[in-house]
Amino acid sequence: MSFNNFLNPTWVAPGNDVYWWYTFYDDRGAQYAMANCKTPDGQMVTTAEGDRREDDGHVTYFVNFHNNGPQPCFHNLNGGGLS
Repeated sequence: MSFNNFLNPTWVAPGNDVYWWYTFYDDRGAQYAMANCKTPDGQMVTTAEGDRREDDGHVTYFVNFHNNGPQPCFHNLNGGGLS
């Protein structure tokens, strides 16, 4: 299942990194996420992704982005599962 325009958008300055976490309160298997850039000419790259199984069995997903510039980027998440 894909997700688009997910979570509240936020700004990140050029050259900086931003860390996101998200959960669906169950286990959705392998998931990926990428920056949903809302700023024209924004360039965000995914630098790391991972997950953690919580004590109650659900999975929390993590993703880090880097803003390659040339300007601040307003963004949230796009992504989905691999199945």
